[in-house]
Amino acid sequence: MFRASEGGQSVRVIKIGGNELDRPSFLEDLSVALKELTSASVLVHGGGKAVSAWQRRVGLTPRYVNGLRVTDEETRELAVMTLAGLTNKTLVAALMRAGLPALGLCGADLGLVRVSPLPDLGWVGKPAEVDAGRLRRWIAEGVLPVIAPIGLGPDGLYNVNADQMAAAIAAALPADELVFLTDVPGVRVGEEIRPSLSAEEAEALIASGIIRDGMVPKVRSALEALEAGVRRVRITNLAGLRQGGTEIVGGK
Repeated sequence: MFRASEGGQSVRVIKIGGNELDRPSFLEDLSVALKELTSASVLVHGGGKAVSAWQRRVGLTPRYVNGLRVTDEETRELAVMTLAGLTNKTLVAALMRAGLPALGLCGADLGLVRVSPLPDLGWVGKPAEVDAGRLRRWIAEGVLPVIAPIGLGPDGLYNVNADQMAAAIAAALPADELVFLTDVPGVRVGEEIRPSLSAEEAEALIASGIIRDGMVPKVRSALEALEAGVRRVRITNLAGLRQGGTEIVGGK
């Protein structure tokens, strides 16, 4: 379990999926939506699709275990280059053009997110400590932090699942709400989007294969965030940012 800090200003943490970032109109729509929100925000973004594309360009085959990317030395270099580089700065540039005071970072900058290695996955880490005080100071100054999922480990840079990083940051602030923005309006069970899921229901859907692939770490990160003190967690698309999607609730 990552360590949460005490007290401070609460905000909305929004995790943006890599698939959404590839959609041409998304950045403009996101900027409009952020301007309409009444609370401060912290953005955490993915970019796994772009990392996979670079892996294939250099002859590597993307591999995953329980939705987490296996990261060897070469893949780590590609992940840092892509996530903390082009993806992060493209997002920051779009937000700045819209008049939003975006500050692009990764978890390694100033030791913002320190991680514990997950050796079975290579250069992959799980958030262990977040410098929430620094984030709160930036937020109080009106800054919009935009954070790439690269963390600082005991021996260098580590690839981090963006859902887990968003959950850790939301718990450490603590946030009023954590929103996982995806390219789907929520967790689909059969033909319907479920308005809410308990922990027990979510684990049963994972076990049955209804919740699968990249949605697995998303749902489990949501549950971990709730356990760590985040007040509300939702999975939705941009259209449902204000209100909509699937709320993940603690307990049964």
